[in-house]
Amino acid sequence: MLATNLETSALDEVRSLELRRIEATRNNDVDALAPLLDDNLIYINSVGGMYDKESYLTDIRTHCLTYDRDFDVLETDSRTYDDLVILIGVMLGHSRFEGEQQVFHFRCLSIWRRTDSQWRMIAWQSSSSSHTLCKMD
Repeated sequence: MLATNLETSALDEVRSLELRRIEATRNNDVDALAPLLDDNLIYINSVGGMYDKESYLTDIRTHCLTYDRDFDVLETDSRTYDDLVILIGVMLGHSRFEGEQQVFHFRCLSIWRRTDSQWRMIAWQSSSSSHTLCKMD
């Protein structure tokens, strides 16, 4: 029972941090976003572009990448393993990349890792899907 309580506590904490990350992303707020991201972040966008933490934050800071207020991530599933939490979901909304409008309706996966008793997102991947989005069994 203790492990279940610890897993629930970790998942609740990461979900709270994920809400902060979503809000910081909506606001294009690099200062709020940076401490939520692991220094070893791997961020893969829906067309396969790969960022590290510095390049992702630089694109937001310089407005090469901007998110609209309707940006959201709806969780559809999760997994908790010791110092890792995996959130599976659907990313919705709009952004601009290099001035071009982007529309989101993507499957996504975020991985949060606990180090030094702090949770940070270490990986993100989104991918477009022509299939019906449904919860995994």
